[in-house]
This record gives sequence, C-alpha cells and structure tokens, in this order.
Amino acid sequence: MKRFIRLSFLFGLVAATGCSTIHGIKPVGKGVIRPEASFGGPITEVYGAPIPIPITQLGATYGLNDQTDIHAAWHSSATGFYNLFGADVGLSRELLPVSGARPRVMADLTLLAFAGDNEPGEPPEGAAGGFRMFVQPTVTAGWDWGKYQRQTGYVSLTGLFQPAPSLHFVPALALGNEWALGKRLSLTTELKWISFYKSNLPVVAVYYAPGNIGAIGFNLGLSFAIGKLPDAPAGDPS
Repeated sequence: MKRFIRLSFLFGLVAATGCSTIHGIKPVGKGVIRPEASFGGPITEVYGAPIPIPITQLGATYGLNDQTDIHAAWHSSATGFYNLFGADVGLSRELLPVSGARPRVMADLTLLAFAGDNEPGEPPEGAAGGFRMFVQPTVTAGWDWGKYQRQTGYVSLTGLFQPAPSLHFVPALALGNEWALGKRLSLTTELKWISFYKSNLPVVAVYYAPGNIGAIGFNLGLSFAIGKLPDAPAGDPS
C-alpha cells in the first residue's frame, strides 16, 4: 500500500511537471496583457492509444517592462477532475537578447500550490486533504525565425521541486515553437521529456517514453495580446 501511495504521488509530480507550456519564451512587452490557455500533459495509454493527459490551465502574463513579465494561472482541470485547488504565480526575465545566431536566454521562477481532497468522505474512509507547494525554475533559449522573425522556436530545461514535507525533484526538457497566427494571437506547440533520467517502471499509469525512461508530454498553448505591442521588426507590415 505504501508503495502504491508513493507511485501515485510520483505520477502526480510527473503530471504537474508537464501540465502547461513553458512560461517565459520571450517578453510580452511593457504594459501588454496576454490571457493564456494551455491543454495537454504526459502521454499515457488510453484503451490502447497514446493520449496526452487532458490537463488544462487558464492564466495571464503581464509585461512589467520590455525584459520582465509576471504571470499567474489557475489549474482548472485539478479542480474539475480531482477536487483540488491549484494555482501558480511566477516571474520571467530576459537575460540575453537575440543577437544573430545567439539565442534569446530567458529565466523563469514559478511557485505552484495545490490544496484540497481528491477522495470523497471523511477519514479514515476518505482522504484527509492537505496542501503542497512547489518551486519550478526554468531556463529557455529561443530563436526568432521566419518572415519578419515572428515565429519563435525554443528549448528549455525545467523542473518541479518540492522542498517539504519531503524532498522531490522532477526535471524536464522541452522543445517547442510559438506560432504567430496574427498580430496578437499565438499558438504554442511543445513536447516535453519529463524525468528524462529515470525508468518509469513500475508506475500507476503507462507512460510513452524512449526506453521507458521518464515520460513524453505534449501541450498546446493559446494566447492573445492586449495593449500596445513592442515595435515590429523592420519591414513587418503589421
């Protein structure tokens, strides 16, 4: 029973690590607000087919200045499916701008909190409920490309760190692209390799991963910019 509880907890950490697209791909611009929605998660086997866990997140990013953003989000699927309240808040900062072949380098620090009870009834039949807080640091390298440099491909190293009551850390590598669908609307597609150093056997869920190492996740993100946008690259008619 203790082993099952521990594996269930690790399943939750893996799911939380892959629950949204990476924050802080590039600055949104001073005074700009970007409402955002994210969908997806680790890919598991459902009736024999590989399906991303349908984890949803609703939030927004605000540009404090041209290099620094703050963001916050509500983990809506945690409330709807698991009777848990989940939210996060974070800060992103551009450390190096794009310069020729050199990528833009971004750093992000996000705090996540989950609280509630995922089983009905009172103890000992039901769950006692509880509260957990996590820290998620991320470093991202991004390259602008395409006509007028409006698309952004990126690679990230991130991880979910639980400092208490017990110590846990689940790292992840991400590869994605932010697609400009217009002047203000963007679609992000992202693949993550979660816990890329550790076997996922045995686990509660069947994860898809190379050599059964970690878990592969897929996420989609949609955002819309509100406010005065940063100056467009030279020649961009938008």
